[in-house]
Amino acid sequence: DKGCVFVGCTRPAEWTQAHHIRHWIDLGPTDIANLCLLCAEHHRLIHHSEWDIIMTPDGHPECVPPKFIDPQQTPRRNYAHHHHL
Repeated sequence: DKGCVFVGCTRPAEWTQAHHIRHWIDLGPTDIANLCLLCAEHHRLIHHSEWDIIMTPDGHPECVPPKFIDPQQTPRRNYAHHHHL
């Protein structure tokens, strides 16, 4: 990741924290396949709201909105740091 993976966030990597996609408290491993970068604001949001993060089979984190925002809960990828994707 080159910055916060939350949709639309442009905060660079140096302003982020590592987030366990499968939470550490739930025995989520601390390895690259289970980690992504989130700024402090979005890290709190993920932990204290109905937003979720999943890892795609090709290794890209995607944000899943709560049903009240998107009833289909379509995963969303942040392209702000990866203009070539």
